[in-house]
This record gives sequence, structure tokens and C-alpha cells, in this order.
Amino acid sequence: MNFDWFTIYWLMENLHWFILILSLSMLILFFFPILLGYDLKKKADKVSDNE
Repeated sequence: MNFDWFTIYWLMENLHWFILILSLSMLILFFFPILLGYDLKKKADKVSDNE
């Protein structure tokens, strides 16, 4: 692969995009288990109400 365009100057100029993408990824990875746990708790409550 040809990465001649990937220099330290280019990285410094575009660092805010890397930070933004990494922050969004961390938010998704943080909220996914919370939402999954909430959904599983809701399903477990629904099953226990039916019994």
C-alpha cells in the first residue's frame, strides 16, 4: 500500500477528526451494554409476569 500522504503534518491537521470518530465509537461502546441490559431486564420482567 502507498501511504505517502500519511505524514505527521497531515495527522496534525486532521487530528480533530480522529478524536471525533474515537469519541463517537466510545459512546456507542459505552451505551450498547446499558441498552442491552435494559432490554434483557424488560424481557425477564415480562416472562416473570406471565408465570
